[in-house]
Amino acid sequence: MFTLIGKIVYLIIWIFLLFNLIMPYPKPANLVAYLALAMFVIIHGLQAWLLSSTLTRQEKQQDRFKIMRMFIFGVFEVLSWKKNDSNK
Repeated sequence: MFTLIGKIVYLIIWIFLLFNLIMPYPKPANLVAYLALAMFVIIHGLQAWLLSSTLTRQEKQQDRFKIMRMFIFGVFEVLSWKKNDSNK
């Protein structure tokens, strides 16, 4: 439940930050949104890159969207993997 709420919050944050690229917010808010978007892309990009570097070719082929989900949802995606592993 916690991971689902976290994923929903991350989606809302991504939509909020990407909407600023289409229709910029008023002056001080748009600068904060640009900075936050840059930080999100850098941090989530690093997480996705680290995940990609640890996967084998076979694992990459089995789940093609794993890295994309990691980029979008960050640590909440990892927590959902851990939760799914403990349920097995």
